[in-house]
Amino acid sequence: MENKMSEWDNSYLNRDNFLFYPHEEVIRFVSKYIVKQVGLDEYQFIHPYNEKPKLLDVGCGIGRHIFYSHRMGLDSYGVDLSNEAITVARQWGRNLNVSDVENKIIQGDIRNMPWENGSFDYAVSHGVFDSTYFNIARAAFTETARILKNGGLFYCDLISGDDSNHAREFWGEEVVETQHEIGTIQMYYNYGKVLELVKDDFDILEANLIRRENIVSGSFHSRYHLVLRKKN
Repeated sequence: MENKMSEWDNSYLNRDNFLFYPHEEVIRFVSKYIVKQVGLDEYQFIHPYNEKPKLLDVGCGIGRHIFYSHRMGLDSYGVDLSNEAITVARQWGRNLNVSDVENKIIQGDIRNMPWENGSFDYAVSHGVFDSTYFNIARAAFTETARILKNGGLFYCDLISGDDSNHAREFWGEEVVETQHEIGTIQMYYNYGKVLELVKDDFDILEANLIRRENIVSGSFHSRYHLVLRKKN
């Protein structure tokens, strides 16, 4: 299948994608734009809300960003293609006494999510939109915009062609051949391709290209980290 559902289920069955700690750029996004911790058990929202802000993790895996944002006081939801990932995420949620995990953490296609227009204040997505074909990413991007409120903020990241095996302006799709995520798709981006992905649905607030280099081996890879605002 084009969305590689069986490959992702196998990856989670092998525990290749069991990630438990929130990514540092997701933490930075939440702390800068939504809520920051100011004491041992004290939190300060950046903007006032009449109700608890709602956040969706698009491609949530086993739920690390759901439970991080839940701890930060957000009403947190998640969706992922893999049944195996969702099974683990729900169990993790039950272990943390998170209520209603069966309805808040769901298996589904991110091109067709079950929530109404404008259901969420925020969305996050780490390592998802570059792990599929571009046409799927484009459709899922539009769907993410649909479930966000006007002006809602969205953090996501995308792998860049700027690495040891490609050129900075490289973009294109490759099948993953290493054991980790074997058989899935890796979509590499340059900034022009980022703009093509974003242009119809979001304005760019931040676009940072961060390179991670191994000084010993000389190998490196880079990722775009984006903060986006839904167009009204």
